[in-house]
Amino acid sequence: MQKRITDSFVRGLDGRWTCVEAVTLKYPAKLIQVRAGTTWGPEDSLMGVKIAKLLEASIDTRRAGL
Repeated sequence: MQKRITDSFVRGLDGRWTCVEAVTLKYPAKLIQVRAGTTWGPEDSLMGVKIAKLLEASIDTRRAGL
């Protein structure tokens, strides 16, 4: 079974995402390396990408069955 990007993160009750294992996110034209222990809120960004919003979109897409 293929691993989902959200498997490397835990979402807190406050909506912030914490990386629990190092992961490389594939984003159009970018590879973004995220270290374990880093936490991302809705407006925090890395290399111009809002990581928490990317993770939320991944969950929304999965719920929609896409």
